Amino acid sequence: MTVDALNADLAAYLDAVTAPFPEDSAERIRADLTGHVLEAVAARDGLELREALAALGPAAEVRAALEAQFFTRADVAWLERDGQMRRLLAEGAKEHTPGWKSALGCVAGVGLLTWLVCGWPGLPALIGSRDFTWVVPALLTLELALLEFAQRLILRRPARSVAVLRRVSGTLMVPLGFALNLLVFVPGVVSEPALLAAALGAALLWAYLTRPREALTLAGKAWRGAR
Repeated sequence: MTVDALNADLAAYLDAVTAPFPEDSAERIRADLTGHVLEAVAARDGLELREALAALGPAAEVRAALEAQFFTRADVAWLERDGQMRRLLAEGAKEHTPGWKSALGCVAGVGLLTWLVCGWPGLPALIGSRDFTWVVPALLTLELALLEFAQRLILRRPARSVAVLRRVSGTLMVPLGFALNLLVFVPGVVSEPALLAAALGAALLWAYLTRPREALTLAGKAWRGAR
């Protein structure tokens, strides 16, 4: 078999595998698969390129496996149509804030908000009227810590996955943040079950109605670090 024929076999296989993917992902996949095939051929004397391709598996199976690791052209088209996704992609993946800066910001934020809401022992509240209780800084610390933890998990992934997960988390965190803020700023609502249920129900309904449906379908792929 001629070299041209072998090259044609490899090109056809790569075309079939990379058909659903955008150009940047297709180039990465082509380079990885070509390198893998050439290494296999070099490692075994007499192994033909066609045999090495067969060892990879049918193009359809390889393509299906890669669709869990890479966003397809259809996925990317939606990312570029959605206004919020375009903004998140334009921002790019943010760098991790050093841990000491995050901790310092959390302490400052909790200290200020607690002072506003209920004051500190010996320091009256700036605008609130409730007595000081350690529940307030505890809940505020929990909220800020959860937000920071979620962002750090998200930012470890490639840019497209980061954008999808930030789009999803922005909606999913609404009911939790609303509930915690309700307990902090409107403590009397706890003694009114009907009012509490109505408030939480409204938050859940808002999150449901504004849920980014397409982003949710891509969330699993994004969580696995798709590019």
